[in-house]
Amino acid sequence: MPVSTPFHKDNKPRGKWPLKFELPRKVDTSIHYRLWRKLRAIFKHRKLFWSAGWTAIASRKEYLITDPEYRNRFKSSLGEYLNWYLTDKGFLHSIDWMGIPTRKMVTDIWVYHEIIFETKPDLIIEIGSFYGGSTLFLAQMQGIIGNGEVLSIDTSHDYFIAEHPRIQKITGDCSDPKVLDSVRRLVENKKVMVIHDGDHTAAAVERDIQLYADFVSPSLYLIIEDGAVDLLSPKHSKLGNAYPKGGPLSASTRVYEIMKDSFDIDMRRERFIITTNPRGYWRRKTTT
Repeated sequence: MPVSTPFHKDNKPRGKWPLKFELPRKVDTSIHYRLWRKLRAIFKHRKLFWSAGWTAIASRKEYLITDPEYRNRFKSSLGEYLNWYLTDKGFLHSIDWMGIPTRKMVTDIWVYHEIIFETKPDLIIEIGSFYGGSTLFLAQMQGIIGNGEVLSIDTSHDYFIAEHPRIQKITGDCSDPKVLDSVRRLVENKKVMVIHDGDHTAAAVERDIQLYADFVSPSLYLIIEDGAVDLLSPKHSKLGNAYPKGGPLSASTRVYEIMKDSFDIDMRRERFIITTNPRGYWRRKTTT
Protein backbone atom coordinates (compact mmCIF):
# COMPACT_ATOMS: atom_id res chain seq x y z
CA MET A 1 0.00 0.00 0.00
CA PRO A 2 1.57 3.36 -0.96
CA VAL A 3 2.24 6.02 1.65
CA SER A 4 -0.45 8.67 1.30
CA THR A 5 1.64 11.51 2.70
CA PRO A 6 4.76 12.20 0.58
CA PHE A 7 7.92 12.85 2.54
CA HIS A 8 9.98 15.93 1.66
CA LYS A 9 13.70 15.83 2.29
CA ASP A 10 13.73 19.18 4.09
CA ASN A 11 11.07 18.31 6.67
CA LYS A 12 12.19 18.87 10.22
CA PRO A 13 13.76 17.45 12.37
CA ARG A 14 15.59 15.67 9.56
CA GLY A 15 18.04 18.02 7.86
CA LYS A 16 18.75 18.34 4.17
CA TRP A 17 21.11 15.75 2.79
CA PRO A 18 23.65 16.31 0.02
CA LEU A 19 23.89 14.39 -3.23
CA LYS A 20 27.51 13.52 -2.45
CA PHE A 21 28.85 11.98 0.72
CA GLU A 22 32.30 11.99 2.21
CA LEU A 23 34.06 8.65 2.23
CA PRO A 24 34.94 6.88 5.47
CA ARG A 25 38.18 8.29 6.79
CA LYS A 26 41.18 6.56 8.24
CA VAL A 27 41.22 7.11 11.99
CA ASP A 28 44.60 7.85 13.54
CA THR A 29 44.85 5.45 16.47
CA SER A 30 48.64 5.36 16.57
CA ILE A 31 50.56 5.85 19.80
CA HIS A 32 53.29 8.47 19.53
CA TYR A 33 56.27 7.14 21.47
CA ARG A 34 59.48 8.90 22.25
CA LEU A 35 62.59 7.47 20.60
CA TRP A 36 63.70 5.36 23.56
CA ARG A 37 60.23 3.79 23.88
CA LYS A 38 60.22 3.03 20.15
CA LEU A 39 63.58 1.27 20.45
CA ARG A 40 62.38 -0.72 23.45
CA ALA A 41 59.19 -1.73 21.59
CA ILE A 42 61.23 -2.83 18.56
CA PHE A 43 63.52 -4.94 20.74
CA LYS A 44 60.61 -6.45 22.68
CA HIS A 45 58.69 -7.36 19.51
CA ARG A 46 61.70 -7.91 17.24
CA LYS A 47 60.28 -11.08 15.65
CA LEU A 48 57.06 -9.28 14.77
CA PHE A 49 58.97 -6.30 13.36
CA TRP A 50 61.18 -8.62 11.31
CA SER A 51 58.25 -10.55 9.79
CA ALA A 52 56.19 -7.39 9.27
CA GLY A 53 59.11 -5.74 7.48
CA TRP A 54 59.51 -8.61 5.06
CA THR A 55 55.75 -8.71 4.50
CA ALA A 56 55.76 -5.01 3.62
CA ILE A 57 58.65 -5.45 1.22
CA ALA A 58 57.11 -8.49 -0.46
CA SER A 59 53.73 -6.83 -0.90
CA ARG A 60 54.90 -3.38 -2.06
CA LYS A 61 52.95 -1.98 -4.99
CA GLU A 62 50.67 -5.01 -4.96
CA TYR A 63 46.98 -4.17 -4.63
CA LEU A 64 43.92 -6.34 -4.28
CA ILE A 65 41.79 -3.56 -5.79
CA THR A 66 43.28 -2.46 -9.10
CA ASP A 67 41.18 0.64 -9.80
CA PRO A 68 42.76 3.65 -7.96
CA GLU A 69 39.43 5.36 -7.28
CA TYR A 70 37.88 2.28 -5.71
CA ARG A 71 41.11 1.40 -3.93
CA ASN A 72 40.75 4.75 -2.18
CA ARG A 73 37.05 4.11 -1.44
CA PHE A 74 37.75 0.69 0.06
CA LYS A 75 40.83 1.57 2.09
CA SER A 76 39.00 2.14 5.38
CA SER A 77 38.65 -0.69 7.87
CA LEU A 78 35.29 -2.24 8.71
CA GLY A 79 35.38 -0.42 12.04
CA GLU A 80 35.97 2.92 10.34
CA TYR A 81 33.15 2.18 7.91
CA LEU A 82 30.80 1.36 10.79
CA ASN A 83 31.70 4.58 12.59
CA TRP A 84 31.19 6.60 9.39
CA TYR A 85 27.86 4.91 8.66
CA LEU A 86 26.50 5.87 12.07
CA THR A 87 27.97 9.35 12.44
CA ASP A 88 27.92 10.95 8.97
CA LYS A 89 24.58 12.77 9.16
CA GLY A 90 24.46 13.50 5.46
CA PHE A 91 24.70 9.81 4.69
CA LEU A 92 22.51 8.57 7.53
CA HIS A 93 19.72 10.99 6.58
CA SER A 94 19.72 9.65 3.04
CA ILE A 95 18.55 6.15 3.98
CA ASP A 96 14.87 5.69 3.15
CA TRP A 97 12.39 2.88 2.76
CA MET A 98 9.68 3.79 0.21
CA GLY A 99 10.50 7.46 0.76
CA ILE A 100 10.34 7.31 4.57
CA PRO A 101 13.55 7.72 6.60
CA THR A 102 14.84 4.58 8.27
CA ARG A 103 18.14 4.82 10.10
CA LYS A 104 19.11 1.19 9.76
CA MET A 105 22.11 -0.75 8.55
CA VAL A 106 21.05 -2.19 5.20
CA THR A 107 22.57 -5.58 6.05
CA ASP A 108 20.37 -5.76 9.15
CA ILE A 109 17.26 -4.93 7.14
CA TRP A 110 18.07 -7.89 4.88
CA VAL A 111 18.41 -10.11 7.95
CA TYR A 112 15.00 -8.90 9.20
CA HIS A 113 13.35 -10.05 6.00
CA GLU A 114 15.02 -13.46 6.37
CA ILE A 115 13.76 -13.80 9.93
CA ILE A 116 10.21 -12.79 9.00
CA PHE A 117 10.11 -15.27 6.12
CA GLU A 118 11.54 -18.11 8.23
CA THR A 119 9.53 -17.59 11.42
CA LYS A 120 6.32 -15.94 10.12
CA PRO A 121 5.43 -13.99 13.28
CA ASP A 122 1.81 -13.01 13.91
CA LEU A 123 2.96 -9.82 15.63
CA ILE A 124 6.19 -7.83 15.52
CA ILE A 125 6.54 -5.38 18.41
CA GLU A 126 8.77 -2.48 17.39
CA ILE A 127 9.86 -0.35 20.33
CA GLY A 128 10.90 3.00 18.85
CA SER A 129 9.80 3.89 15.31
CA PHE A 130 10.43 7.63 14.73
CA TYR A 131 9.38 8.32 11.11
CA GLY A 132 8.17 4.76 10.55
CA GLY A 133 10.38 3.69 7.65
CA SER A 134 11.35 0.42 9.31
CA THR A 135 7.77 -0.08 10.52
CA LEU A 136 6.53 0.13 6.95
CA PHE A 137 9.26 -2.27 5.80
CA LEU A 138 8.25 -4.85 8.41
CA ALA A 139 4.56 -4.49 7.55
CA GLN A 140 5.22 -4.88 3.83
CA MET A 141 7.36 -7.98 4.41
CA GLN A 142 4.49 -9.49 6.38
CA GLY A 143 2.15 -8.56 3.58
CA ILE A 144 4.35 -10.46 1.13
CA ILE A 145 4.22 -13.65 3.19
CA GLY A 146 0.52 -13.07 3.94
CA ASN A 147 0.72 -13.09 7.72
CA GLY A 148 1.08 -10.81 10.70
CA GLU A 149 0.97 -7.23 11.94
CA VAL A 150 3.39 -4.68 13.39
CA LEU A 151 2.85 -2.86 16.66
CA SER A 152 4.74 0.43 16.87
CA ILE A 153 5.34 1.60 20.44
CA ASP A 154 6.85 5.06 20.81
CA THR A 155 6.67 7.94 23.27
CA SER A 156 5.59 10.14 20.33
CA HIS A 157 4.21 9.48 16.87
CA ASP A 158 4.35 13.14 15.83
CA TYR A 159 6.80 12.39 13.02
CA PHE A 160 5.47 8.94 12.18
CA ILE A 161 4.19 9.01 8.59
CA ALA A 162 3.97 5.34 7.61
CA GLU A 163 0.54 4.03 6.70
CA HIS A 164 -0.31 0.38 6.17
CA PRO A 165 -3.26 -1.82 7.18
CA ARG A 166 -0.90 -4.13 9.08
CA ILE A 167 0.43 -1.34 11.35
CA GLN A 168 -0.96 -0.61 14.82
CA LYS A 169 0.32 2.12 17.14
CA ILE A 170 0.54 2.62 20.88
CA THR A 171 1.82 6.02 21.96
CA GLY A 172 3.51 5.96 25.34
CA ASP A 173 6.54 4.77 27.26
CA CYS A 174 7.07 1.07 26.59
CA SER A 175 7.69 0.50 30.31
CA ASP A 176 4.42 2.17 31.36
CA PRO A 177 2.15 -0.40 33.08
CA LYS A 178 -0.81 0.73 30.97
CA VAL A 179 1.17 0.18 27.77
CA LEU A 180 2.28 -3.24 28.99
CA ASP A 181 -1.32 -4.18 29.77
CA SER A 182 -2.33 -3.24 26.22
CA VAL A 183 0.56 -5.29 24.80
CA ARG A 184 -0.43 -8.33 26.87
CA ARG A 185 -3.91 -8.24 25.36
CA LEU A 186 -2.54 -7.92 21.83
CA VAL A 187 -0.01 -10.78 22.09
CA GLU A 188 -2.48 -13.32 23.41
CA ASN A 189 -2.36 -16.56 21.37
CA LYS A 190 0.06 -15.03 18.84
CA LYS A 191 3.58 -15.80 17.65
CA VAL A 192 5.49 -12.71 18.72
CA MET A 193 8.82 -11.13 17.76
CA VAL A 194 10.26 -8.02 19.48
CA ILE A 195 12.64 -5.36 18.13
CA HIS A 196 14.08 -2.90 20.65
CA ASP A 197 15.08 0.44 19.11
CA GLY A 198 13.97 2.71 21.94
CA ASP A 199 15.97 4.48 24.64
CA HIS A 200 19.54 3.22 24.12
CA THR A 201 20.90 3.94 27.60
CA ALA A 202 22.04 0.76 29.32
CA ALA A 203 19.58 1.12 32.20
CA ALA A 204 16.59 1.53 29.87
CA VAL A 205 17.63 -1.32 27.57
CA GLU A 206 18.16 -3.65 30.51
CA ARG A 207 14.74 -2.75 31.89
CA ASP A 208 12.96 -3.15 28.56
CA ILE A 209 14.55 -6.49 27.72
CA GLN A 210 13.33 -7.92 30.99
CA LEU A 211 9.84 -6.46 30.46
CA TYR A 212 9.39 -7.71 26.87
CA ALA A 213 11.40 -10.95 26.72
CA ASP A 214 8.47 -13.00 28.00
CA PHE A 215 6.35 -11.84 25.05
CA VAL A 216 8.73 -13.52 22.58
CA SER A 217 7.45 -16.88 21.34
CA PRO A 218 9.58 -20.05 21.10
CA SER A 219 11.86 -20.04 18.02
CA LEU A 220 11.18 -16.32 17.45
CA TYR A 221 13.50 -13.38 17.98
CA LEU A 222 14.21 -10.58 20.40
CA ILE A 223 16.44 -8.09 18.55
CA ILE A 224 18.41 -5.48 20.51
CA GLU A 225 19.43 -2.71 18.13
CA ASP A 226 22.38 -0.31 18.04
CA GLY A 227 24.72 -2.12 20.41
CA ALA A 228 27.43 -1.01 17.97
CA VAL A 229 27.75 2.23 19.94
CA ASP A 230 29.42 0.18 22.68
CA LEU A 231 32.04 -1.07 20.23
CA LEU A 232 33.34 2.39 19.32
CA SER A 233 36.23 3.92 21.22
CA PRO A 234 35.36 7.14 23.10
CA LYS A 235 38.82 8.43 22.14
CA HIS A 236 38.23 8.15 18.41
CA SER A 237 34.47 8.35 17.89
CA LYS A 238 31.98 10.94 19.10
CA LEU A 239 29.36 8.19 19.15
CA GLY A 240 31.59 6.25 21.51
CA ASN A 241 30.99 9.07 24.00
CA ALA A 242 27.22 9.09 23.56
CA TYR A 243 26.48 6.62 26.35
CA PRO A 244 29.07 7.08 29.11
CA LYS A 245 27.24 4.59 31.36
CA GLY A 246 26.93 2.02 28.58
CA GLY A 247 24.57 1.38 25.73
CA PRO A 248 22.54 -1.56 24.38
CA LEU A 249 25.39 -4.05 24.09
CA SER A 250 26.63 -3.59 27.64
CA ALA A 251 23.04 -3.93 28.89
CA SER A 252 22.21 -7.00 26.81
CA THR A 253 25.47 -8.69 27.85
CA ARG A 254 24.47 -8.39 31.50
CA VAL A 255 20.87 -9.48 30.96
CA TYR A 256 21.85 -12.42 28.80
CA GLU A 257 23.63 -14.00 31.75
CA ILE A 258 20.25 -14.10 33.46
CA MET A 259 18.31 -15.27 30.39
CA LYS A 260 20.74 -17.60 28.63
CA ASP A 261 18.66 -20.63 29.59
CA SER A 262 15.79 -19.14 27.58
CA PHE A 263 17.61 -17.56 24.61
CA ASP A 264 20.45 -18.32 22.21
CA ILE A 265 22.45 -15.55 20.55
CA ASP A 266 22.15 -16.36 16.86
CA MET A 267 25.49 -15.31 15.38
CA ARG A 268 24.40 -16.58 11.95
CA ARG A 269 22.50 -13.32 11.65
CA GLU A 270 25.83 -11.46 11.73
CA ARG A 271 27.34 -13.33 8.79
CA PHE A 272 27.46 -10.10 6.75
CA ILE A 273 30.03 -8.88 9.34
CA ILE A 274 28.77 -5.26 9.37
CA THR A 275 25.86 -4.88 11.78
CA THR A 276 24.58 -2.30 14.24
CA ASN A 277 23.25 -5.12 16.43
CA PRO A 278 26.30 -7.03 17.72
CA ARG A 279 25.22 -10.05 19.76
CA GLY A 280 21.74 -8.57 19.45
CA TYR A 281 19.89 -11.37 17.63
CA TRP A 282 18.39 -13.45 20.44
CA ARG A 283 16.33 -16.48 19.52
CA ARG A 284 14.08 -17.99 22.14
CA LYS A 285 14.73 -21.67 22.73
CA THR A 286 11.94 -24.11 22.01
CA THR A 287 12.46 -25.74 25.42
CA THR A 288 14.08 -24.41 28.59
